Amino acid sequence: MLLISLGAIDFARLFFTWSSMANAAREGARFGTVHPMWWTSADHTPNIEGRTRALLYTLGTDTPQVEIHCFHAHGQASGDSRAYCTKGNQIHVIVRARFRSWTPIIPVLNLSATATMVIE
Repeated sequence: MLLISLGAIDFARLFFTWSSMANAAREGARFGTVHPMWWTSADHTPNIEGRTRALLYTLGTDTPQVEIHCFHAHGQASGDSRAYCTKGNQIHVIVRARFRSWTPIIPVLNLSATATMVIE
């Protein structure tokens, strides 16, 4: 009975964490459509990474990683993707984290959430 209870709690924590990651990635991508060159605090404050991390509420994960890429409207970028951070192209925000459950039979899970939007 205890394992079933822990499993149900872990599922709720997992769903909440993934949902938070997806919302944060979407908000980071949305911010990036308006300010495509403001990737990190070295570039500008506020910035895409900071906006994404501000909305991350993760339960039972390592520190989430945030990746930002820009793509040409007709395909993937090669080389420095910042060169593609121009109007009409796409910005792609990825949030990754490792989820650790309380239930001993559930292994560590790698979670990932992405959002892609067109730069305005």
